[in-house]
Amino acid sequence: EFVLTLDADLQNDPRDIPKFLEALKRADCVCGTRVEGRAAGDNWLRVVSSRVANAVRNRLSGENISDAGCTYRAFRRECVREVKFFKGIHRFLPTMIKLEGHTVSEISVTNNPRFSGSSHYGVWNRLFKSFYDLLAVRWMKARMIRYRVGETAE
Repeated sequence: EFVLTLDADLQNDPRDIPKFLEALKRADCVCGTRVEGRAAGDNWLRVVSSRVANAVRNRLSGENISDAGCTYRAFRRECVREVKFFKGIHRFLPTMIKLEGHTVSEISVTNNPRFSGSSHYGVWNRLFKSFYDLLAVRWMKARMIRYRVGETAE
């Protein structure tokens, strides 16, 4: 019935799962927003670059997703079934779900410090690919043909 995604390194706290399930009573997709523990979990450059990226993403896509980089999300199964997937979609999944006519909401989630290992994501290895993807999503939103199929009485 539902699909839930979270980081395998437990930076996303599994104790937040009940909050997602409760929020799914009112929305088709629920996105986590890293509020609690954000500063402890990431260095300042990562936090600043994330905020700038979210502002640019929202401005160019016409969205208002607070933390598109947080992949702690929950969806109704039909949302995932209907979305057209592409490399890098994780940054734009809420937008793509909205394009299919579903509702999206956000909840605050705990961001724990990384237990072990290091992130493979940085500013420079994401900047250009993300920007190109953003332009493609913007184009899709502008070119989307919205229609309804219905029956007519004859």
